[in-house]
Amino acid sequence: MKSSRTVSTRATEPVEKALAREGKQVTTPQRRPTQRDIAIATGMSQTAVSLALNDVESSTVSREARARILRAAEKMGYVPNRMARNLQSTRTHTLACVVPDLTNPAYPALIRGFQSAAEAAGYDTMIFDTDGTLEREKRALHWLAQGHVDGVMAVFFHVNEAAVLKAVRTGMPVVQMESQTYRPSKIIDKVYINNAAAVQAMTQLLLGKGHQRIVMLSCHKGPGAERERGFREAMRGAGFPARIIEAEDFTQAAGERAITTALAAGSQFSAVLAANDLLAIGAMAALRVSGKRIPEDVALAGFDDIPAAQLLHPALTTVRRDEQDIGRFVAELLVARLGGSDSDLPGRGFEMTYQLITREST
Repeated sequence: MKSSRTVSTRATEPVEKALAREGKQVTTPQRRPTQRDIAIATGMSQTAVSLALNDVESSTVSREARARILRAAEKMGYVPNRMARNLQSTRTHTLACVVPDLTNPAYPALIRGFQSAAEAAGYDTMIFDTDGTLEREKRALHWLAQGHVDGVMAVFFHVNEAAVLKAVRTGMPVVQMESQTYRPSKIIDKVYINNAAAVQAMTQLLLGKGHQRIVMLSCHKGPGAERERGFREAMRGAGFPARIIEAEDFTQAAGERAITTALAAGSQFSAVLAANDLLAIGAMAALRVSGKRIPEDVALAGFDDIPAAQLLHPALTTVRRDEQDIGRFVAELLVARLGGSDSDLPGRGFEMTYQLITREST
């Protein structure tokens, strides 16, 4: 049995010396190099080093000197002290994405595009998932009010513009992803697609294939209301009733439960138009369990064109938005606001495009 031995030290004796006296190896943590270290190594002033490392154009630092400083910084493993930089500039050099559900594949694609553009401009990205609830949206606003970020892209289902403006500090640019057509704002930029028009077009596609008994599987919160409006307009225009099956949220499980319940109640339909692809996937599962063939017995369409949509069997007809492109576009809007070029402009509206993708499910 090995005996343990305690190293005793005098109160005034450093632990390192006591360990050395006991014959134990002492490892001293390596200090992170500073701008002063780079200045000493290159023979340049700390001011010149700071200008070069912060990529500030200056006539006092030549191109050759700047290159020498950057080479030394890389060789020494210099990492900027972001916290100190933030304190000096009152900027966090961070942007936020507030989204309702990170498990919905549409939002990671949006964030990925956003992050790529933010990173290219020298900004980090923070993500806040609200779960699509009012309580967590209010928490997100409280978090924004604490000044953790310089700008934000937000997808809110419940809080209104007045609440957003009250929460964010003066000068923080905000881009809201809207689910309806443009509502002007004095300050906030809005990015949206015409959800009602997109669903109306998809409904007309199903009507054109001879379907008259079409139901819409939807959730009324978020973009659901606008998508339902487009469905009603298309069905009313064709002279058919607009029947909507409500799910409690936009998840696959909710879609499966809603269609299972409708079928058990004797509901009859020849096509299902889901308000998003996750609901459509849930509907597909429920239809299969009931013995319905897709599209022979029931046609099926969705919205979003998530990556899984084309991998399903049969592949899913859906509405496509390029989420990565939208994310990049939003980040560039925020960076332009922060950079000063667009800082004085009033709130603007930007309508993004959509595309109907027809596959085997219809």
